[in-house]
Amino acid sequence: MTSTISPQPPCNCPIDRLLSGNDSFIFITGSQKQSDASAGKPYVAYNIRIGSVETRHRYSEFESLCKSFVKLHPTVIVPPIPEKHSIVDYAALQTRVKDDLAMVEKRKRMLQTFLNRVAKHPVLGHDHVFHRFLETGTAWSDVLHSPPLSILPKNPLQTVYSNPTGSTQDTTNNSILTSHLIPSPSSAYLLKQPDQKFEESELFTYRVANYMNNNLEKSQRKVIRRLGELANDYAELGAVYNGFSLNEEGQVANAIEKIGQAVDASYSNTGEMVSMLEGDFAEPIQEYAQFAQTIKQVLKFRHLKHAQVEMIEDSLQSKKDSLATLSEMEGESQRLEEAMAREHTIGKNAVDIDELNNGTVDADGNAISSSHNHHQESDSFTSSFMNDNPYASDHQQHQSSISPTATSSSPTTGSTTPTAQTPHASYSSPSTRRRSRSAWSGPMQMVNAVGHTLQGLIDVDPVATRRNQIGKTKDAIAVLEDALAITRQDLAEISRDVQTDLDRFQQEKIRDLKEMLIAYAKAHIQYCQQNLGAWEEVKSEINQIPDQV
Repeated sequence: MTSTISPQPPCNCPIDRLLSGNDSFIFITGSQKQSDASAGKPYVAYNIRIGSVETRHRYSEFESLCKSFVKLHPTVIVPPIPEKHSIVDYAALQTRVKDDLAMVEKRKRMLQTFLNRVAKHPVLGHDHVFHRFLETGTAWSDVLHSPPLSILPKNPLQTVYSNPTGSTQDTTNNSILTSHLIPSPSSAYLLKQPDQKFEESELFTYRVANYMNNNLEKSQRKVIRRLGELANDYAELGAVYNGFSLNEEGQVANAIEKIGQAVDASYSNTGEMVSMLEGDFAEPIQEYAQFAQTIKQVLKFRHLKHAQVEMIEDSLQSKKDSLATLSEMEGESQRLEEAMAREHTIGKNAVDIDELNNGTVDADGNAISSSHNHHQESDSFTSSFMNDNPYASDHQQHQSSISPTATSSSPTTGSTTPTAQTPHASYSSPSTRRRSRSAWSGPMQMVNAVGHTLQGLIDVDPVATRRNQIGKTKDAIAVLEDALAITRQDLAEISRDVQTDLDRFQQEKIRDLKEMLIAYAKAHIQYCQQNLGAWEEVKSEINQIPDQV
């Protein structure tokens, strides 16, 4: 069961009402040679009429209308217009090809077919841009520089085609798809999960396009060219027979003259058949060869949208992996800070015990006076120096052995004995000093010191940088998730619209092929019937020639 494409709502403008009525056929009634006021170059303008409305457009404006349809409706198979002629075609004739009557007539037929195909299309026929093209007195340049054409993004993948509200089918631009985070795929991208149905449609389209371009159209063009040459030969041959009849008399002269007339009829009949074959068969074949290129563009757009969805999925997964890595690093950093805080607390407690032992604080943790502290610090330094310096220790022992009673026998020193003994009283033991040093010289502190030094060389504040990266990554994930939801819905609707228009095109192609084949057969039947009548008259005239003179 084939789906049907939903038509756009009517805009109810005068042209739209004409196209919806009975008098909806569009005619190209003629062509006029005009001059461009700005460039000063001549061009051919084609007169267009629908109902009582008439307007005039040149070929380049038809071309821009076709391109505008492709931008506005990338999922629609836009009817083609006749191709431009190459430089070789212009150089092949003494006059410019665009002034050639046959070329102008061919363009008139194909442009008329283009306009009527657009008018019958359920989407393009209701597009107000098309209506403005047919309006009288509307400058086409103004249409090109006004909405909706002026607000279209350069990249069609940045347009949102899905419409969740269903209020209008017009495409809307969304800032999410214009973000730098959204990848832009190329046509060479290979889909990871291609849709088999569209893969087959693409292969079928390529096969049909190749066959039409390289076989059918090429052979048909060759036949038409040779039929045209045959018609010219018939014209020359008819003149020869007519001249030959002047050399004879009686029934023989009449019979030869009749043959010349039959050959002349063959010339005109062949030319008429060539015109019929070209207009009713060769031009539609050429048109469908161009249709194949249009279908390629539509399938390519759907391919790019599918690729965009897959690339957004990959980018989103990459961002999620980065966020997991950054979150793990943040957790490790917090655990490391907590461990450092605990280590600092243990070290501070050890220092407090040493200060209590050294007498810098009392039992309640209050600091002792500065003079007393200074005295104790001096004695502590002396005792520490004596214990750390073996030579100083030996020297002290040597002095004690020389005068063991010096301190006790002197009357003046007796009063200072407690002061002399103070260094020994305030001397901190080696175990106490080792405990104080171990609080700050462990392997964890050394590693942290080196790590912070290296990070400081690379980043002034690595913690803030990491947390900033986490915030940016979360924002990017939010944007990519929104974009993924939009593009997935877009892809579903684009696939539906493309398949719907492909089904519509296939039905239209079958009808057109039927009409083309009937026209092909009628052209030959008419040609043969006309020639048969002419040569039957020749036979009757020849039978009147007597056997004996």
